[in-house]
Amino acid sequence: MTAVPSVRLCAGTLLVEHPEEVLRDYVDPRNGYAYPAYDRLVTNGSASLVDADLLAPALIGTEVDRGRFLLLRELLPDLAGVADLPPVSLQDADDATVGAVADLFAVLDRGRYAGRGVRGTIVSKVLHRKRPDLVPLYDSRIFECYTAPGALPREQDRTWRAFMGLLLGQMREDLSREQDAFRRLQEVASDAGAPLTQLRILDVLIWRTADSWH
Repeated sequence: MTAVPSVRLCAGTLLVEHPEEVLRDYVDPRNGYAYPAYDRLVTNGSASLVDADLLAPALIGTEVDRGRFLLLRELLPDLAGVADLPPVSLQDADDATVGAVADLFAVLDRGRYAGRGVRGTIVSKVLHRKRPDLVPLYDSRIFECYTAPGALPREQDRTWRAFMGLLLGQMREDLSREQDAFRRLQEVASDAGAPLTQLRILDVLIWRTADSWH
């Protein structure tokens, strides 16, 4: 099989060269990345959230101390809808499904949760494991890659719900535009013993490419 060619992500503003090599490097457990500890963590074996899921962000680089854990417990009723999301991957999701995913982040727009240490990064890392095909991971590198080049406009007062809706839409477009490459990359990951979703692979490619800038 010929190597997977370079792909353009973040509305074409981010070039990922040698994506197959980037992916193989990431899923090799000898290299110390979050796979397989985060992705293969077993809690209740379903999309329903339980307490153990709230600790998962610690396996992918984000601390969950006692205070954050208790706050996430408080958020559980609002995050529980992850179990009810339609059985579709992001690249095939319609606008209503994208909206349903974005709705899970709306709880962060409530004033009572501001400044308490739990924002979109932690919430995404809790939810992604339950639906790794549909709910994206989010962190500062994802933000920079999707906004700094202008793929998504930056607005200081935008709600979490609105921002995640835009981000999901752009990620869906990226996955669709590079669909052939992502299908092949899924095969590469599977052959390496890492059955990752296309959405998780998207995160790996962006995260590792952004890492090379630093």
